[in-house]
Amino acid sequence: MEPKPQDVRSGGGGDGGAHLAAGVEDSKPRDHHMIPVWFFVGIILLIYGIIILATGIYEYSSPPPTVLASTHPAVWWGALLTVIGGVYVYLYMPKRS
Repeated sequence: MEPKPQDVRSGGGGDGGAHLAAGVEDSKPRDHHMIPVWFFVGIILLIYGIIILATGIYEYSSPPPTVLASTHPAVWWGALLTVIGGVYVYLYMPKRS
């Protein structure tokens, strides 16, 4: 492919199409660290687990008028979500280098 001459209009300025920044790159490449989506899933599960566990602990003093309130499902689900979220955050935490 042959280079095409550029006039002043398509060059974007009055310098005749000469661009100083074209082709200039850093001498050393930057390290881009991608954070896994599972880390954020772990954070969300951890936050939801803590909230549900707190409401389950609160419900010990004033249980709701439901059929299975004696089983305290909010405590169990909150504890389970907190543990799973903690494991995900621990396993997928971005490494510091």
